Amino acid sequence: MNTKSTTKQNTTLNKIPIRNIWLLLLYASDYYKELDEQQRINFEENPEKIVELTAEIYCKAVHKGLSYSLSNSYQPEKQVLTRVRGKIDYLTTTRKLLLEKGKIHCRYDGLTNNTPKNQYIHDAAHVLLRQLTNDKLIKQCKQITNRFKELKIGKSNYYNPVIDQFNRSNPHDNLLVSVAKLVHSLSIPTELFGKETLNQLEKTDQWLRLLFEKAVIGFYRVNLNPNEWQIESGKRFKWQCTQSTDNIGQFMPEMITDLIIENNKTNSRLIVDTKCTSIFNHNSFSFKTDHLYQLYAYVRSQERSDDRLSYSASGMLLYPTTNQSINENTTIQNHQLFFCTIDLSQANMRIRECLLSLLAQST
Repeated sequence: MNTKSTTKQNTTLNKIPIRNIWLLLLYASDYYKELDEQQRINFEENPEKIVELTAEIYCKAVHKGLSYSLSNSYQPEKQVLTRVRGKIDYLTTTRKLLLEKGKIHCRYDGLTNNTPKNQYIHDAAHVLLRQLTNDKLIKQCKQITNRFKELKIGKSNYYNPVIDQFNRSNPHDNLLVSVAKLVHSLSIPTELFGKETLNQLEKTDQWLRLLFEKAVIGFYRVNLNPNEWQIESGKRFKWQCTQSTDNIGQFMPEMITDLIIENNKTNSRLIVDTKCTSIFNHNSFSFKTDHLYQLYAYVRSQERSDDRLSYSASGMLLYPTTNQSINENTTIQNHQLFFCTIDLSQANMRIRECLLSLLAQST
């Protein structure tokens, strides 16, 4: 595979089997929560077939969407017409002498199914065609691309539901977008497939950290009973400041937690912060000082007299590693702190077991 050399920062990513990168992408995707229990088992037990399994569900979802007709939306259009529609583009009309021909150039919003969302769903089929080897699935994807072409729907590898007026009232649209997003995420080069490792990849360990964070959050959201567990991500903590100057707030750094997990039965709280570096300081076997200070600040800053769990909350630093397993804990000022790793070079089902066992020991 011809790729650029990885940077010196890539100390973990370049050692992880691609099947486990795909497993993290699955956990991090919105689509993971759409799967039923049997489908999740199929994905987790067969990460080597994750593209085929995704393709099967993509084809079924798109065929269903096409049978009901894809959603439409108003998109800006411009056209030379014989009557006014929307707003007249006077400059173009004058420059092209259209009035002399009894025509005008208009700009208006037209109802169309050639929307950014449908283009994104269409492009996912082309991504799959570059990776699939199953003749049946290849045929189905080609049928889908032909149908999109008949409907004059383009293709795009980018879609932003925030900018687009995303129809959240249509659950099938949500499903189509989430599975298409997973397909685009899986478009990592597949030449080194299965047991091989991806030694050169144009991704950084910062990319892995964000993926690892989202994967951990997504995994726990799906696999923990919502009647027993509460999960919150991206919560901001405020510094316990008193007697401050008026402008101190604009200079204090933000504290944003990756993940907070609470157990209703055991009345416990765990604050998880994910990293993507070595768990140890450089040239030593002591835990990273700045990471310890950060976790300590998290557990102490959330203490409040009206929050009984805040004074006994635990904290965890969680690192993705390869061929290394660390699981240590200590208690500092009534807060239990955990220093843990997840070995991403091991079997995928072992990764699942480790995520669940880490939570069991800390809450």
